[in-house]
Amino acid sequence: MNSCCEFSKKIFINQIQKKEFRITIEADKSERKALAERFSIPEILSLSCFYKLAYFHGGHIRAQGMLKSSIIQNCVVSLEDFPVDIEDGFELIFIPLSQVSSELEELDDPDIIPYDNDYIDIGEVTAQQLALLLDPYPHRPNVEKKLIIKEKDLEIQGIKRKKDSPFKILEKLKKG
Repeated sequence: MNSCCEFSKKIFINQIQKKEFRITIEADKSERKALAERFSIPEILSLSCFYKLAYFHGGHIRAQGMLKSSIIQNCVVSLEDFPVDIEDGFELIFIPLSQVSSELEELDDPDIIPYDNDYIDIGEVTAQQLALLLDPYPHRPNVEKKLIIKEKDLEIQGIKRKKDSPFKILEKLKKG
């Protein structure tokens, strides 16, 4: 697994023994700023994730996570910034890169992430989980979600638009 530089938190495989390994990671101000830029959102106010990591089935690592974040998103209708709180749990399985081709088809659920070397980067995993939870078309609460205005909507608002016939438009184009 390649790690990005914005929020890299490496856990070495030998830290995860037979018993469960628990860790909470939190993004600092510069990491949150870089991630907000990466995800094209105005701001990430907080980002943390609690992990339970455990060995199972020959080199595989099961990760259970609980992500919490407060972000600022931009409304696609009003273009105003507004706060959003995110809290979500997830489960992943990390498998050695050398085992990907032979075992990937057998393990469908939960998500499978291959790892190389002697570590997994739970910071990057947290960033990717946050990216999955971001609303691609965020709407500020209490904003009308109407994006397309139809001709009759303009008439209701008292705006009347004179329509030109297609032939008149062609005539204007011919004249230049």
